[in-house]
Amino acid sequence: RAGGACLKRQSLKLVEARHPQLSPLVRRDVLRVVEKPKYYVQSESQRERKFWRGETDPVEPDYIYLVGTCHVGRESAADVKEVIEAVRPQAVVVELCKKRSNIMTTTAERGGGEGEGESVAATSTSGSGENDAGENWFERTSRQVLEEMLTGMTSRIGRELNVLPGLEFKQAYLSAKAIQAEVVLGDRPIDITLRRCWSKMTWQERAKLLFVLLQALTRGDEVSAAVATQIDSLEKEFDLDLVFDQVLEEFPSLEEPLFRERDRYMAWAVKRSKAVTNTRSVVGVIGRGHLAPVLEEIHRDYDAQHLSFDSVARKPD
Repeated sequence: RAGGACLKRQSLKLVEARHPQLSPLVRRDVLRVVEKPKYYVQSESQRERKFWRGETDPVEPDYIYLVGTCHVGRESAADVKEVIEAVRPQAVVVELCKKRSNIMTTTAERGGGEGEGESVAATSTSGSGENDAGENWFERTSRQVLEEMLTGMTSRIGRELNVLPGLEFKQAYLSAKAIQAEVVLGDRPIDITLRRCWSKMTWQERAKLLFVLLQALTRGDEVSAAVATQIDSLEKEFDLDLVFDQVLEEFPSLEEPLFRERDRYMAWAVKRSKAVTNTRSVVGVIGRGHLAPVLEEIHRDYDAQHLSFDSVARKPD
């Protein structure tokens, strides 16, 4: 926690110097900012050559702004809009993969916005790995059922709150296009994540998870209303660390594939992926629970250089 407090102070100092209007977001633990260290700049092109095969010298972003959001909350979309309009980055990285990217561009009953079919720049694995190779029928069916259950629960909570799930991503897309910034898909393909979660879980955890999700489906309206009420009334004070701790207490095998691997993937996407290379500033829009660990991975990489495409995107099952 001490390290987190230090990073918060650093972010507040940077924001007050560059965009003082965003200071309240730092104080609310919604926004964090990373400035590329001066020692890193001195030999950056040599450092980056092992990750980059472009014609020009590779340069990482000078500033990375991370916005932590609640995926079914009202305030997050406004926070994203405020940060992008103030920073005017060259790239906006969102916690979505190709399979889920249509949430940004499809017209819904609530949310308005653009129509379907607009192209989105992707930095995730370009189709490789998003298949069912190596899965048997039971594993593939179980994963697909799990994905449908999670999607349905998120939609129900959104209806209870009268807000479109993923509204912050839609806002990120619209705000990025308004300033002609590139939109980058910064999350690992969901098929890979769910397959890895399923393969890492014990049989006891798998049975428990399916039971919990089936119970949520049968009592869906009741459960969704309770969760929505909690989010709506406590969004600012909502302790996501406690929620994650409770999940991991029940399903300890999920920590690495569901959280830590994706933290590293998102850190790579905002810091070193091809789409953000040679940009001055980047805004990342990620779930609030990922904010601290992604920030830590970025800072660690300035010294360890551990984030590469192969290490984050091609994890074996």
